[in-house]
Amino acid sequence: MQRQELIQLLIESVNDYFKEQSIDSEVNESTPLFGSSSQLDSMGLVHVIVDIESRLREHNVNVSLISEQAMSQRNSPFRTISTLADFILTQV
Repeated sequence: MQRQELIQLLIESVNDYFKEQSIDSEVNESTPLFGSSSQLDSMGLVHVIVDIESRLREHNVNVSLISEQAMSQRNSPFRTISTLADFILTQV
């Protein structure tokens, strides 16, 4: 999977969640997924991560985003859509 295709998949997942939750926010590569500037609370982040893993499996990409490796990194891969895409690409 190419990086731009992955970015689009992540944007779609976050957009779908925002629509479900009536969150009016533009989603792009720099959208925060974690932290004080994120529109996602902890349960929202979990929901999005599960959805992303499911969408990736549809593309024959099996990756676990909630892993010791992800959680132990100095800089969280969940900071933005872009950092999450970079992390996923290191896992496949």
